Amino acid sequence: MSHAHATTGAAAWLAVTATVPWTAGWVPLPPAEVLAGAVATAGAALLLDADHHAGTIARSLPPVSRWVARGLGFLSGGHRLATHSLVGVLGAGLIARALSAVRVPLGEEHFQLGAWLITVLLVAFAAKALRLTRGWLSSWAVSLTVATLAAWFAPETTWWLPAAVVLGCLCHLAGDALTSQGVPLLWPLRPRPVLATPLWRNNGHFALPLLGNAGSRRELLFVAAVDAYIVWVTAMTVTQGASGALTGAVPAWLVAAA
Repeated sequence: MSHAHATTGAAAWLAVTATVPWTAGWVPLPPAEVLAGAVATAGAALLLDADHHAGTIARSLPPVSRWVARGLGFLSGGHRLATHSLVGVLGAGLIARALSAVRVPLGEEHFQLGAWLITVLLVAFAAKALRLTRGWLSSWAVSLTVATLAAWFAPETTWWLPAAVVLGCLCHLAGDALTSQGVPLLWPLRPRPVLATPLWRNNGHFALPLLGNAGSRRELLFVAAVDAYIVWVTAMTVTQGASGALTGAVPAWLVAAA
């Protein structure tokens, strides 16, 4: 489900922050931060699966991603345990908040070192899941480039980056909960039902299996619709940003001409 996780994360961020048709615009942001946040949220929507040292995400940015996966796997007790719970989402948000505040002096400005490091990893996750990179060289090149552009053009990461991480993780939980496998939402508690149902399983997992098993035809159709939505909103957001830049430049041009 890596592609589904990445695209639903990006779509959720676009829906919440963009101010174009077919978006909610609850937290309106400038186009640069809308697009940067969409990439970060796509990666964050894969973060919870980084608890498996042999998974796709663990191979996204060698050797760093493998170290992260081994560390998460150890701390969470294994795959689909602590990371796939509300506790895991809270922990990811707190770590992102702490790291996003780390800045180092760079001339007269401050470089967002912590946010940049987080974004490098999240971009690598998203690019690997969407099959935009192949091999370690392209993974590092794409991740470093996109993270640096995000740090430069979308600098207010102290608040929006942790929000993107939390939103992406929640999208991951929702995606897994829509499959038959479900998720241990209340970990470390594992409440067991008196009578197991598809919604509440004997192992304590909760699910609303509208998509059936992972990889089902229903999931593929859902992902196709989400992909189309992302293309539409991204195109409209880019157009909006270009239009705003042109409008802002007109007065200066008129003054210069006069």
